Amino acid sequence: MNALKVETKEKIIEVAHEVFLEKGLQGARMQEIADKAGINKALLHYYFRSKESLFDAVFEKVIEEVIPEFSKKLQPSSKLEEVIRSFVEFYNNFFQENPQFPQFFFHEIWQNPDKLATFIKGQKNIKPDDIVNNIKKRLPPFYESDYLPQHMISNVMGMCLFPHIARPLFQRIFFGNDEEKYDHFLSERTDFLLTMLAGIELENKDQITDEPEEDF
Repeated sequence: MNALKVETKEKIIEVAHEVFLEKGLQGARMQEIADKAGINKALLHYYFRSKESLFDAVFEKVIEEVIPEFSKKLQPSSKLEEVIRSFVEFYNNFFQENPQFPQFFFHEIWQNPDKLATFIKGQKNIKPDDIVNNIKKRLPPFYESDYLPQHMISNVMGMCLFPHIARPLFQRIFFGNDEEKYDHFLSERTDFLLTMLAGIELENKDQITDEPEEDF
């Protein structure tokens, strides 16, 4: 692909990213993307045969920027608390700045799970087995299960993702559909989650280190 074609393709992806963020996958229109990119619709379809294929290209570009940035924070020597803090701070803030990204993320989970898994595992600092073993060594045995690390990971991911994914519904039910109030709620999420997780960790440590009560 020559330089002009590469430049045109990158321009399309850049414009499509803006449109998808503004209107989501369902609301975006190929004609609007073509108009904003300064090309005709036929040329747009030359590069991307469908809106879904263009969506995939946008997602891949975004994930290529996001995952490596987070992976820098994951080192083999990282403590569990540091991993959780890095995840919560980075992703909660990122989702707040990019409100349509959770839609991108879940679209790819269902449509292209193998491609997404391969990309994530391909990051040099992200080794799922090491992360699981790291968490397993540090979690107190408060529940009998072989999958405590996976429970911990899914809980933290859910607490970060759900308020952003469910915003249209959650905002209407609990915030009177007030966008400003919901934005303020999201701005508190990072501190709230870190405070709550620290409290749970402290509680578990207390349960482990406290001397058993004597029977009288």
